[in-house]
Amino acid sequence: METLKMYWMAFNTSLQAKLEYRVDFILGVVTSCMLQLAALGMLWIVLNQTKDLNGWTPEQLLLLFGVTAASLGTSELFFNHIWMLPYYVVMGELDRLLTYPVDSLYFLLITRPELHAFGNLVTGFTLATIALLRLHAPWYDWALLPVFIICGSLTYTSALVIFGSLSFKFIGPTSMHFMIPHTLLQATRYPLSIYPGWLQYGLLVVLPYGAFNFLPASFLFGKEIAPWIALAAPLASLFFLWEARLAWRWGINKYESTG
Repeated sequence: METLKMYWMAFNTSLQAKLEYRVDFILGVVTSCMLQLAALGMLWIVLNQTKDLNGWTPEQLLLLFGVTAASLGTSELFFNHIWMLPYYVVMGELDRLLTYPVDSLYFLLITRPELHAFGNLVTGFTLATIALLRLHAPWYDWALLPVFIICGSLTYTSALVIFGSLSFKFIGPTSMHFMIPHTLLQATRYPLSIYPGWLQYGLLVVLPYGAFNFLPASFLFGKEIAPWIALAAPLASLFFLWEARLAWRWGINKYESTG
């Protein structure tokens, strides 16, 4: 319990420090909302040419889009500090973190919340809500929505940790390797069935993003998929969290500080 209080205090202190810059907060939220709406505009252009996308209606696609945006925003708000790992390795800043009486990975993740995350969260939840209302979704769809979003944020964060752990081996100040899991996350805005087989495999097995978005949505919308698939989201997120821990421990064992 004391450890959890320490994590919360660290996160809350970092968030309050960020919120001191109100203009930065407003610009970040507005910019992220505009980026999400721009991507939504591309989806609208596609749907203007066809009434559905491989059997997925506009409302169903809107739900996929919203879940992806909200999952991204949740990760950015609570676990964004992993993006700074390459800089910490190069500058030796990780030495200070490793002396703290807390888990180094968890403490690193929570101590740099990103303000534009609120824009992605608001956009994502708004789009998902509109989609469920237009679909006249039953109560259990509403109840499962936060579960899938949380699972999505954990899976995405785990992917960032795994790719980030490469910074311990391939040392450099750049964080471009984080763009691989980040870019692939955007692919889940659309149903995975429209992609070639190799990419579907990658997004269901290698980076199981489809487990929190495409698979449960396919089950909820009655697309001839087994009921147990609804468990794919929590199972995939737990397994990927375990893999992320292994990758982090491997990286820490490779860490040699500076000098």
